[in-house]
Amino acid sequence: EIMPLTKIDDEGDDEKTVACEKIALELSMNSMGVITQSRVGVLETVVQALKTSRNSTIRYWISIILAIAFFGGFLVKSYWEESVFERDTKRLLAYYKHVVPGSMSDGDKQNAKYLVWKYKGKPNKLWRRLEKKYGIPVLHAHEYEDLEEKSEEEIEVENLDDEEESEEKQTGDEEKDL
Repeated sequence: EIMPLTKIDDEGDDEKTVACEKIALELSMNSMGVITQSRVGVLETVVQALKTSRNSTIRYWISIILAIAFFGGFLVKSYWEESVFERDTKRLLAYYKHVVPGSMSDGDKQNAKYLVWKYKGKPNKLWRRLEKKYGIPVLHAHEYEDLEEKSEEEIEVENLDDEEESEEKQTGDEEKDL
């Protein structure tokens, strides 16, 4: 009796005939002219095939997610390093503009980029060396803008106070003369 789409399971004392999802009946003839038959294929039951299919689908999606996380990590790292590089370059240019205005280093982006690249991974060493060289602490780029606004306000206030004091002195001198 030939049953090509079935498989006999031997579980303990019970023998069960189980339907298989994929199986092929292979007929062949040997050199003596005898025809032989065999079942070829993955001898899985339908339930086993579903489990295998489900597991392979889960493995497929997990591998896709891991690949995205792996290569996406490189993209995020590259973006982060570029933004830190640009931030430090702006900080260095603002420092030079504040400390040594009008010098060659004041607006030299290429030199600033080179210095930031040279001290990549150790920016605190760069900031310490600049503070030691010029004696002025290195602030963030936006802090220099705030500092300039405050100093402009102070200058305006000082100028107004100086004018009022000079007017008072002049009126006081005129009263003394009278």
